[in-house]
Amino acid sequence: MRTGTASGVQIVFLSFAVLLLAVPLSTYVVGHLQSPTAEEAFIRRFIPFVLGAIALLSFPTLRRTVISELSRPIPKERRAEVALLGVAKISLAFAYVGALALWYWTTEGSAALEQSLRSPPRDQQMTQAFVAPGLLMVVLGAIVAPILEEILFRGLLYRAWAKRWGAFASAVFTSALFASYHPFFLSAFLGGIVYVCLVRRTGTLWGSIPVHAIFNLLLWYPLSGQFVLPDPGKALGDLSTWGFHLACLLFAFVALPLYVLLAARRPYESEPELG
Repeated sequence: MRTGTASGVQIVFLSFAVLLLAVPLSTYVVGHLQSPTAEEAFIRRFIPFVLGAIALLSFPTLRRTVISELSRPIPKERRAEVALLGVAKISLAFAYVGALALWYWTTEGSAALEQSLRSPPRDQQMTQAFVAPGLLMVVLGAIVAPILEEILFRGLLYRAWAKRWGAFASAVFTSALFASYHPFFLSAFLGGIVYVCLVRRTGTLWGSIPVHAIFNLLLWYPLSGQFVLPDPGKALGDLSTWGFHLACLLFAFVALPLYVLLAARRPYESEPELG
């Protein structure tokens, strides 16, 4: 259960301590600057990453582990796989929304579906994407977050817990903890599983970091983010409007278990067996 001299429990404690410290610090900064709402969202998301980076750099054991993890490149024979996953993983976002649409339509009917998944006007969202807070959130989501989150969850926790409980249990636990940091638990949990599989298939965090970064970048509204929810002018209560999302849901239902099985049976040579 150890990574150097830092146990998995200690790493979890450190990560939650950073979050607890970030809450009052964010509140203080927001109150001091008297920032508008859009800037508040950036500040509250940015401060935990700053504190997390400071914590990782402050402990020699963690720092050495991070350097070791980041020193391993992607094997040449797995680079095409990483590139393919970088594009294909965006389908999980559409699959998640498709699952929600199917749930509302099945349990509450067309009216509930239309009301629950209606997006704001596109011109409003496009404008917000190009103002300073929106652009800063893209930089944070596409560069800072993937590196720090992959170091913490797949580099430190997954490795430490795999030695104690096995790779399968560690993949589930770390993905669940990863998801608890995000607003959409199920979507983030499945994403965490994909990132674990990428680390297992490549033997390095550079397998998961670029895929994580590409996914976050593609969710920016001017890119794939504008299509995650259909145009509000369409008949949102009609299930046929969600055809592409439901196709992504079917794809994820088939492809994700197959990739997990591939990672279990054919990991990179240095990875522990799932079990």
